[in-house]
Amino acid sequence: MKQENSLAGKFLVAMPTLEDNNFERTVLFVCSHDSEGALGLVINQPHPAPMDEVIGQLNLEWRRDERPKIVYQGGPVSLERGFVLFEQETEDPTHLKVGDSLFLGTDPDILRTLVEKETASQFFFALGYSGWAKGQLEREIRDNAWLIGNFDRRVLFDLPSEGRWTAALWAMGIDPAQLVDGGGSHLSN
Repeated sequence: MKQENSLAGKFLVAMPTLEDNNFERTVLFVCSHDSEGALGLVINQPHPAPMDEVIGQLNLEWRRDERPKIVYQGGPVSLERGFVLFEQETEDPTHLKVGDSLFLGTDPDILRTLVEKETASQFFFALGYSGWAKGQLEREIRDNAWLIGNFDRRVLFDLPSEGRWTAALWAMGIDPAQLVDGGGSHLSN
């Protein structure tokens, strides 16, 4: 797959016709996408584990001014594994650059940096991820399971979970009330 065809750094917004319970009314951030497959994180499904429990299990202490962030369920794969999207320049080769100032890390040390040090960096933490095999995501898009939208940091970092699906659609110029449940690529009149 040519780099210009990559969906990395984009949002995928589930169509109302998507019948997989793991992805009903979800917004995913695509972290990587190439000819071998794709990896993304659901950004609007809170996980039942509270952030203070997660950082406690890692022997971390919350030292930021704002209250602890929500833990999200990034997808149905590897639910025990943590993924952090963060806004902080890094030269660490284990962190994947997924946008102009957005990186993905899985090392607990990045979470330590983000919760224990004085930093203004925003971050998003998820347990688990969403993955697609070679050609699978492209088939799902052709089958009208997903709409593709540009990344909007406000949707990822500033909006409450329950408003992200609607906001992502509005950012694409789509009124969610106009989507037809019976046909993924059609808009009602």
